[in-house]
Amino acid sequence: MAVLDKDPEGSAGAWARAAGDLPFPIYPDGKAAQAMKHDWVVVDTPPNDPRALGDAARIARRVIVVAKCNALEADRLIPTLDALAASGFSGPWGILLTQARGGLGREMQLALEEEELPVYGVIPHLVKYEQAFGTLPEDLSEYRVALAEVLR
Repeated sequence: MAVLDKDPEGSAGAWARAAGDLPFPIYPDGKAAQAMKHDWVVVDTPPNDPRALGDAARIARRVIVVAKCNALEADRLIPTLDALAASGFSGPWGILLTQARGGLGREMQLALEEEELPVYGVIPHLVKYEQAFGTLPEDLSEYRVALAEVLR
């Protein structure tokens, strides 16, 4: 597994530098060919960039659209899904809702499923994730549940 950091902010690379030692390599955008030699590659794209999303989708076998649980992200989800459709991607895909507070995550999940959009799971807003930057988190149980749904 590897991560290809196509986000101009370089957040995945910054995480790796702060952590010092991750169990997988992080490649900057200019090293995409090296990253693609791995069996599994997570492509970190910039938010709200249809071109970057389309480029990533064209090389993907599976797409996970990550959206925070708030009104702004819900509004931005429509153009993101439009960009995914315009890319020609025809493989499995779904939405992973993150940073859910209160019942908003469940409400967003139900609304998306009512529109027949696949939802891989809802990750609650937890301080342990906010404090994990630059580390290798030990407890990722909420993400393991979502990963099982992705791989199903």
